[in-house]
Amino acid sequence: MNDPCIICGNTEHVSVCTKNGFDLVRCSSCGLVSVSPLPANKELEDYYKEGYNQFLYSFSSPLTRPASRKTKELKIVERHANGRRLLDVGSAHGHFMEHARRHGWNVTGVEPQDEARTLAKSRFPHEVHQNLSAVADASYDAATLWHVIEHIANPIEFLKSINAKLSPNGIIAIATPNVDSLVAKATGKSWGWLSPPDHLYLYSPNTLPRLLELAGFEVREVLTRRGQSRNFLFLMLQAIVYRLGLFTAVKSSVQRAAGKAQSAK
Repeated sequence: MNDPCIICGNTEHVSVCTKNGFDLVRCSSCGLVSVSPLPANKELEDYYKEGYNQFLYSFSSPLTRPASRKTKELKIVERHANGRRLLDVGSAHGHFMEHARRHGWNVTGVEPQDEARTLAKSRFPHEVHQNLSAVADASYDAATLWHVIEHIANPIEFLKSINAKLSPNGIIAIATPNVDSLVAKATGKSWGWLSPPDHLYLYSPNTLPRLLELAGFEVREVLTRRGQSRNFLFLMLQAIVYRLGLFTAVKSSVQRAAGKAQSAK
C-alpha cells in the first residue's frame, strides 16, 4: 500500500515512471506527483552537496546585471507585499537577494548548503542563515521560495515554519515546475524537471494552492508561464538529448569548459 497523499490523504496512486532508479507516482485523487518511497535524509544530503559543487563555477563570476526572470519575480512580490523586509528561503548563491537589495529591500537569506551560503556571504552584504530556526518570528513582509518547494520532503510543515516568520500581513511567493504543463505532458519521462531524487514532489496549479492552504495561507494569485523553460522547442530538444542518453555527457562537458574558463581568468 502506498503512503497517504500529503495533500488529500488518498492512498491510491498510479505509476508515472521509473527514473534514475526511483519510482514516481501520481495521486489518483488530486494529481500530486511524488517519489515513492522518499529517499533517506542522508541520501538527499549527499546528493545536494554534490549538485551544488557541480555548478559552483557558474556562480563564481561577479554579478553584472540580473536575468530578466529575477525582475519579473520581484515585481510579483512587490504587487502583493506591504513592506520591504524579505526572507529568501533557499537563497543559494545570493543572486535574487542582491537583486532585491538593489531595489530597496532589506533582505535575509536561508541556505542550508555550506558552499553556496559561504559564497553568497563573501560576495554580497547579506545576512544568510543555515536554517529557519535562526530567523526571528513575525519579522518579514515577504518570503520567497524560488524552485525550493519541490525539494522538500515535508512541505506542509516547512511552509508552516515559514508562515511563522512572516508579519500578520506577510506574503509568500513560490516558483516551482508545473507537472501538468503542456511541455511536461509532451515530453513525458524525458521532461527535464522530472529528476528524482532532486525533485521529490511535482505540483500543478491544482495541487500547489491546496498545499498552501493546508499550511495556513490564503492563495491570492496563481500564474503559469514559460519561466526557465525558455520555449517549447528548447524543452523538446532537451528531452530528446536525455532520451538518447546524452544529457549527462553534455552537462559534464559544459561544466568542464566552465571550470577551465574560470581557471584561465
